[in-house]
Amino acid sequence: MPQTSLKTHLFEQLAQVSKALGHANRLMILDVLMQTDCDVETLQNKVGLNLANVSKHLQSLKQAGLVKTQRQGQRMIYSLSDPRVYTLVASLRDVAESQLESMQRLLEDHLKLNTPLAPISLNELAQLPQPYTLLDVRPPDEFAAGHIPSAINVPVESLAQTLPSITPNTTLVVYCRGPYCLWSQEAVQTLQAQGWKAHRLAEGYLEWQSQQDSKPH
Repeated sequence: MPQTSLKTHLFEQLAQVSKALGHANRLMILDVLMQTDCDVETLQNKVGLNLANVSKHLQSLKQAGLVKTQRQGQRMIYSLSDPRVYTLVASLRDVAESQLESMQRLLEDHLKLNTPLAPISLNELAQLPQPYTLLDVRPPDEFAAGHIPSAINVPVESLAQTLPSITPNTTLVVYCRGPYCLWSQEAVQTLQAQGWKAHRLAEGYLEWQSQQDSKPH
């Protein structure tokens, strides 16, 4: 194969991966699969798409080598093909946040970066005076797949029922799937309105785990 033709084919393979990432719904599916493995029906419920659309997007992601499947009884379970898929999506997010003014405006307007709902970072969490209670407001299956140590699972829809069991005057730190997950913002808004001292964590479990992995051993 001529060198120019080989180079073209190599970049065509790279383009297949980038093409698979070039759809908001597929990125939302990956956002869920980064939290836990899922079957199609579970993904449908989590991302709010119909079954046919979810299946179509999953096939595109699988063809690009970004997800893999494993049969469990009658169910086909989807998962990330490699942990580096998370790194790829995180890098895409970083570039978009730093280079797109429209992305920066969305973050400012909708993630409340300059208000009492402004998030704290993992580094700031490490400096937060003890004691505090860490609330993970993701669904139970995502919490079970991995969570920050000492966190308790309080899905956002169960927040009102759980609050009476939490020690009064405790500082609460809330996290969910990551920077674009709005459950933690919803929870903190509710908590602050009820008089709790509450903070939203800017990152989620995956960012915490990535930070742990990067520390020297």
